[in-house]
Amino acid sequence: MAKDNMEWLEAIASRAKVDTNRVESVLTVRHIVPTPVLPAPRRMKLLSISFSGAKQGVKDAGPYTFEWNDLSNGLWGMMTDRNLRGKSSILEVVRWLIRGKPSSNLQDDVKAWVHNACLRFDLDGLVHEVQLDCQNGIGGMLSRRPSPTAEATVLASFSSEKQFEMVMSDFFLHAFSMEALATWRESDSDEKTGQAVIHGWPALSGAMFIGTNYDVVLGDLPATSGTQARLMQMYLGVPWVSTLASASAALKLVESSHDLETRRRSRGARARQARVKEIEAQLAEKRAALSAQPSDEEIQAELSELSRRYSETKRREKAMQERLDRETLAEQQASAAYLEDRRELQACKDSMAAGSIFRLLDPTCCPRCDHEIDPDRKKKEALNHSCSVCGESISSSEDADGLKQELEASVKASKAAFDKAEKNRRQAEENLMVLQADLETVQTKSEALTKQLGSFEARRLLSNEIAMLEGRLEEANFDSGTDDVADDGEPTVLKAIVGETEARLKTVRDEFLEEVSTSLLHFAQRFGMHSLSKVQLRGNANLLLEKGGAHTSFSKVTKGERLRLKVATVLAMIQVGERRGVGRHPGLIMIDSPAAQEVAPEDLRELLSGLKTVCEELPHLQIFVAGMASKAMSDHIPSSRRREAANGDYLW
Repeated sequence: MAKDNMEWLEAIASRAKVDTNRVESVLTVRHIVPTPVLPAPRRMKLLSISFSGAKQGVKDAGPYTFEWNDLSNGLWGMMTDRNLRGKSSILEVVRWLIRGKPSSNLQDDVKAWVHNACLRFDLDGLVHEVQLDCQNGIGGMLSRRPSPTAEATVLASFSSEKQFEMVMSDFFLHAFSMEALATWRESDSDEKTGQAVIHGWPALSGAMFIGTNYDVVLGDLPATSGTQARLMQMYLGVPWVSTLASASAALKLVESSHDLETRRRSRGARARQARVKEIEAQLAEKRAALSAQPSDEEIQAELSELSRRYSETKRREKAMQERLDRETLAEQQASAAYLEDRRELQACKDSMAAGSIFRLLDPTCCPRCDHEIDPDRKKKEALNHSCSVCGESISSSEDADGLKQELEASVKASKAAFDKAEKNRRQAEENLMVLQADLETVQTKSEALTKQLGSFEARRLLSNEIAMLEGRLEEANFDSGTDDVADDGEPTVLKAIVGETEARLKTVRDEFLEEVSTSLLHFAQRFGMHSLSKVQLRGNANLLLEKGGAHTSFSKVTKGERLRLKVATVLAMIQVGERRGVGRHPGLIMIDSPAAQEVAPEDLRELLSGLKTVCEELPHLQIFVAGMASKAMSDHIPSSRRREAANGDYLW
């Protein structure tokens, strides 16, 4: 082994172009152990099955006891004439005791009915016994008896479900020289990460139990678990299986970590770039603020200029106020003159209107004393236009029109003078408002500059902030040269380990698989699949078939055919392992409800006949079949090797 191990190390070192010390270091860190030696087969058979307790909530509720003693190699059967009469439960209790962990097929109510259970089995001539007390929690022990008369030796005890599973897993893994299988499970996230998953004894024991789910060729875990090929190789006795599984999982873990670190660094680089832009923007803002902070000398100079401007503007404001006063007075005088001229014009117009009316009158007597007017006066009035009553001269209409025109011209002139005065007054007001606004602006700016006097502290704070931002910018821009994930060569070494181990495993595996495929075809035809002409079990545990002249696969045939192929695969592995003396399958097979999987009565007969013949050819086999009562079951399994219930009764 040491020589083979060294050759393996040297081959890996050559592949990875490193020295063997580096390879050994990676193997140690990743807990990868070389397993080049073909294991010796171990044989196991059940000697007795017993369990007891109390049923609740059913027609036959109450205490019960089931015992099945004096078991040995060969074909055994459990039969009922109806479903749900306890056949599968017996297999599940046995499975529970062997695995240390109940499967999901064991119903919760049935599990609650079991208070005590005991399984005795022979392992290479040594009798072992598992005792389980589950009425109040989980407790029990695993013991060994070297001979029927010797005192039992307690190998381990347990007081919880987890301890029970650990005890049985540790015992059987050591007993069968098996190692837990490491597989890689991808996560459902977009990060495309995953984790290494360790499949222990519960998964490995699946090759001994064939239930009613036939989605995979071997075991009971889904195909996505990645255990099928490893289970097949391990039970065939192929060397290097656990080594390859551990190395493959370690490589996946390292690659996933490498990818995750690359993505993390990429996100970090993007975040750093965004941070740099943010700091640069803050820095530009602070620098602009500092630049906007003038010195005291500059402020004093600007204040002096503002003071001069204020004085000049104040002088101009005073002058403009005086001008406004003058313009206002002038406007008032122009308005009064304009009003007086309009009054005189209106009076003229009124007088002219009244005169035109009174001139039409021809009085005959004085309107006061009623004295009759002298005719001579009448004649004189007509001649020289003197009033016959008072003697005053009577003006003509031409004189009135002339006066009116003079008055209208005077109104027009006074109106123009008023408009001009009003305009001058408004202009003076506007100019005064502008000057006052300038004064306010100058005063406000002066006050602001006065507050800035002695702003050394503000400039110092801005300078400190700028220095801090410059430091942050330098830190954010710092490139340590680690944006690329450092490669310490471990992935290369792990790839070399996987490649070299897989090459060595494949050499042995392919020889085994060719024999297994031939044996598998033989068993499948014996079980009634007469149209099957070719079978190829591949290294990934896929089963390729040629059936009726057409190429197909395990997943595409009927459930009944899958059942027979699954049984044939296990038997073929056992037969080849027996022939080569290296198989790890213990020889215990438990088949649940074969007739339920679309198996015709004649096919069931051929299946049972084939199993009976196989048990004769391989005398170390112990096969249990649980199914509905039928002539095929009765013909091929003697009554002494059956447990059966009729008339709708229960097996326990």
